[in-house]
Amino acid sequence: MERKEEGKAQKPQEPLKRLLLCDVDGTLLIDGSVREEDARCLQRWKEAGNGFGLVTGRGEAFCRELCRELGVEPDVLITDNGAEVWMENRCLHREWLPAAQVARALEALHSDGLWPSVCVPFVTMPDGAHRFARRCMGEAAMVRVMETQAHLRHFSDEDLEDLLERVPDVPGVSLYVWKDRDTSQVLTKARRQTPDLLWHQTSHDYVEACASDKARALHVLLGSLTGDAAVSYVGDGPNDIPVFDVLADTWCMDTAPASVRSHAANVTPGVSQVIERKLEYVEKA
Repeated sequence: MERKEEGKAQKPQEPLKRLLLCDVDGTLLIDGSVREEDARCLQRWKEAGNGFGLVTGRGEAFCRELCRELGVEPDVLITDNGAEVWMENRCLHREWLPAAQVARALEALHSDGLWPSVCVPFVTMPDGAHRFARRCMGEAAMVRVMETQAHLRHFSDEDLEDLLERVPDVPGVSLYVWKDRDTSQVLTKARRQTPDLLWHQTSHDYVEACASDKARALHVLLGSLTGDAAVSYVGDGPNDIPVFDVLADTWCMDTAPASVRSHAANVTPGVSQVIERKLEYVEKA
């Protein structure tokens, strides 16, 4: 289901000449935190008049909170694996999943024994809080999730089943996989049991579904940019491959699997190295 939202009138902006887009987990967030050198380089990048944005499975609230911590104002955001596209404070595109469809999918996966023994589902809403199936999971499992996934930060007391009955649609649904070795199996089963959803493996321990993907959302963003901006992208996950295949100037973290690295034009140890190389090139030019 697609919903579009008109934002407030914006004052005219200078066209961006250079725009750096970054994935979050595994790229900008390493083991739950941003490296100091990456934060410093992002600030230098923005101070030089360049554009910056996040392209991630995380929600808008988390992205804006992260950027505030970085001291960097984002020019654009692609959130929830492509479910939303933001330019400054205006939502250009929103494509969510019907809550009833998500509820049917989770029922099928539960009947197949996939959760809560192998993985646990949750939905992240615009308030930034994550809704888990608390009643079905049990208290011990929920405590374990909150300990192992503390980087999620905001855990709602509302049960996921109650949410899906209360709202018409949601940005997407995530499956946190207890053991990394089971992630590919979870992805395969999710795609087989619920083929009406677009499932992605977003990290070594996450499988997620939404109504779009990063590349589809990127096309919306590119169509909204004025001028001829040079767009670069840094990522590390299987769900970044469609973006790598769209853009020319792409960078993959050297910690990513070879199957992901092969789709990027360049390999890098970190975001700061990408920015330093680009700033050096611009200064020489």
